[in-house]
Amino acid sequence: MIYKKILVAIVFALSLTGCSNQQAQVATEAGAKQTNLEKHSTVYYQYFDTVTNFLVYTKDKKEFEKYKEVLEKDLKKYHQLFNTYHDFEGVNNVKTINENAGKKPVKVDPAIIELMEYSNYIYDITDGKINMALGNLLSLWHEYRDAGLDNPKNAKIPSKEELEKAAQNTDINKIEIDKEKNTVFIKDSNLQIDIGALGKGYAIKKIAEDLKQAGLSHGILSVGGDDVIIGENPAKKNGLWRIAIQNPNMDEENPYSSIIDLKNTTVVTSGDYQRFYKVDGKVYHHIIDPDTNYPSKYFKSVSVVHPDIALADALSTYLFIVDLDTGKKVAEEFDAEVLWIDHDDNVYKTEGYENLEVKSED
Repeated sequence: MIYKKILVAIVFALSLTGCSNQQAQVATEAGAKQTNLEKHSTVYYQYFDTVTNFLVYTKDKKEFEKYKEVLEKDLKKYHQLFNTYHDFEGVNNVKTINENAGKKPVKVDPAIIELMEYSNYIYDITDGKINMALGNLLSLWHEYRDAGLDNPKNAKIPSKEELEKAAQNTDINKIEIDKEKNTVFIKDSNLQIDIGALGKGYAIKKIAEDLKQAGLSHGILSVGGDDVIIGENPAKKNGLWRIAIQNPNMDEENPYSSIIDLKNTTVVTSGDYQRFYKVDGKVYHHIIDPDTNYPSKYFKSVSVVHPDIALADALSTYLFIVDLDTGKKVAEEFDAEVLWIDHDDNVYKTEGYENLEVKSED
């Protein structure tokens, strides 16, 4: 399943640096609160076409295994339901909806109904730029990117005519959602859904809610770099988790563009350095501006800190494809803290983001 992005928000120090299952008494770590909690972590590679890191502090391994069971069940569920590219036995997912465009309504899990309704909300607040009905356009770029990665010498970009054709049939109102019957019907046979800018973040939000409901109060869930920070860090006196944001200039000596301290929030980054290919030496990344039909040219990287991971995920993409002045207004409107890095390596931050940054190593 191909999703946008994205982040490599690397949690380090007392976080995701050692992701093989391990235990450590928090009370033995420097600067730790005196507690008997143990540190446990694990990694998954089979969901959402990315890496999932899970680190928690629990009273014992049995409690950790309880949270793992919740996590694994949910990861599988949402990976299958929100999938655009693969079929799963007995599951009607987004791919199923697309395959029945113009044919018939598809009965789906209520989670898909919720995602579709959320996608409509995001469409409204982003002036239509984040549009789940852009499936044809995004798929076209995806096909060319895969072909270019498989055969770099013959890498090409879509023609203007192909892009214009793919950018037709993108009316989100042609996606009919019936909550009572739990069905989704694409009324236009030439329209396709893509939830890449939304699906992973929304899934993570639901998973984090289930983990908290199960009792988790100290941990980090990072799916492809979209990070949910749950509670305080019991290994630090100030309760903060230290997060490092990937430097979009991958060949730089310093691998991080920013280091921030957080608790009880989320952080997501959209960048041009994760999913891209080159044509005649020029980089073409995966975040497409629907106003031009081409990869957005404003920024290399945009990081968003916000309590709602689903909204942070959508905003990180939206702020990546709009100019800085617009982005600052949107950040203020939604109380989001944001870091922008443009193609000249200029760095812009909201005032609140600056306050989150680590001023010195401790």
